[in-house]
Amino acid sequence: MKEKKILDYKQNTELFNETAKEWAERIAKDTEKIQKGTKKIQKGTKKTQVRNFYNKVLELCERSEREEWNDIVPFVKMLNSKVAYGRSRKVVSDEFQEMMKQCIADVEEKSDLKTFKLFFEAVIGFFQGRD
Repeated sequence: MKEKKILDYKQNTELFNETAKEWAERIAKDTEKIQKGTKKIQKGTKKTQVRNFYNKVLELCERSEREEWNDIVPFVKMLNSKVAYGRSRKVVSDEFQEMMKQCIADVEEKSDLKTFKLFFEAVIGFFQGRD
């Protein structure tokens, strides 16, 4: 049985607020800065990686306005492999990978991709605003 959809803003009116904030906090909690000699090194999800992945989702959303949906879907699903690669390089955390995996699984039509973009935008706002 498929898990409950994360991107259902009609059932979850707090999707772009509390739900996004909770995911941002989960990702941040899985991220830490450690002192290594005189340098501080970030372990976990880097802000630049969050922004890079958002840019990929934004690009796909823009492409979906110009191209056939069936031509876009494979690239949406391919984001899973890009996130997995980021995880193997230790620039994204398990929590970030889980959020992306759930959101990507929810994208079945163009409107879902738009909702994913908006949700991701809200997560970025809460994630970037921490520290």
